[in-house]
Amino acid sequence: MFVMNENFDVIIFDDEELSRTLIENYLGDFSFIVNILKFSEFEEDLIPCDNCYKIIIVNINKTNTKNLEKLSKISHNKYNNVIVISYEKSADIQVKALRSGAVDFLSKPLIKSEFINALQNVINKINNKKDNKMSNSKVFSVISAASSVGKTFFALNLAKELATISNKKVLLLDFNNSLTDVFQMLNIDPHYNTLQYLNLMDEENADEMLSRLVKLKNIPMFILGTGMCSNTQLACHSEKINSFMDILKHKFDYIIVDTDPSLSDIEDYYKSNSDGIYLIMDTVIATAETIAEHHVDYRLESKELYIILNKYNEKKDEGAIAEIERILGRQIHMAIPKNYVAASTAVTKGVTLDQINPQSEIVKKYIELAKEIINRDNQ
Repeated sequence: MFVMNENFDVIIFDDEELSRTLIENYLGDFSFIVNILKFSEFEEDLIPCDNCYKIIIVNINKTNTKNLEKLSKISHNKYNNVIVISYEKSADIQVKALRSGAVDFLSKPLIKSEFINALQNVINKINNKKDNKMSNSKVFSVISAASSVGKTFFALNLAKELATISNKKVLLLDFNNSLTDVFQMLNIDPHYNTLQYLNLMDEENADEMLSRLVKLKNIPMFILGTGMCSNTQLACHSEKINSFMDILKHKFDYIIVDTDPSLSDIEDYYKSNSDGIYLIMDTVIATAETIAEHHVDYRLESKELYIILNKYNEKKDEGAIAEIERILGRQIHMAIPKNYVAASTAVTKGVTLDQINPQSEIVKKYIELAKEIINRDNQ
């Protein structure tokens, strides 16, 4: 008897009743099956839409080879593991099936030992995924309700101090458009960008692709930015973001995500899946009123949300904190002082703030935030 870590479904699409029954009998040697679904025709809508691992067995013959085109879509879902069975033994059919995402191809009539071996290989693959699923990685999102509040600059300097102090691997993941991209802020001309990693990286090639990331000197901080990508190009389905982040969370200890409000699906994903959210705002009262109008969107009731008042001028903005806190109904977590000279010099030179004036009050604030993250992580 073969044992699975937890139960899941086996779904059979085969127009032969005898073949469907034979497969069901073979499955009797496994102890993990809770449900066997059998259908004569392949329809992707018949596959349950849940986050449970499935083995999907699809029969391909001369009359339904167009079904191979559907395999790519269902195989993209990490929970679906497709095995193609067929009387067609041509190399062309086998290659097309595997390129469409099938994990194996078996010739009919099915030989029991070959079938069981194929399923055991799939089970091992699923168990490996589950064993590696747990990660201690922490994800922090940086969001804003207005432009020009210093969101990307904040994300960059927080990631820098976090990597310096913790000496753990930190990824700054930039989902902004090219106007505020971190690569341009650091005067970096990368060979690869977020869009390429999002579309091309998988578990097999992750180490090789991640070895190409931009890395800051002397500290374990890595950067992945959008470069010249447009927001239209970056728009993607949440399932793709899920797979993308599953990989990254096993490679980095901390991930700081600079989101773009125009990429609603991406920002919504990170708001819902982050260990902490930093809402960056300025001292303009109208900005606070805008945020208050989108109370649910910005999760103002969440203890994981930290409101950062950026570019704070103690003399000019003395009454701003109290008024903003009144409008939002919660406290400002931190006010970061305005230092136009240090900030503009850092951007001009393509460096982080600590390389301009490491003893400045603004740098001390970023150090304080980084230490907060590390201390929460150690509790």
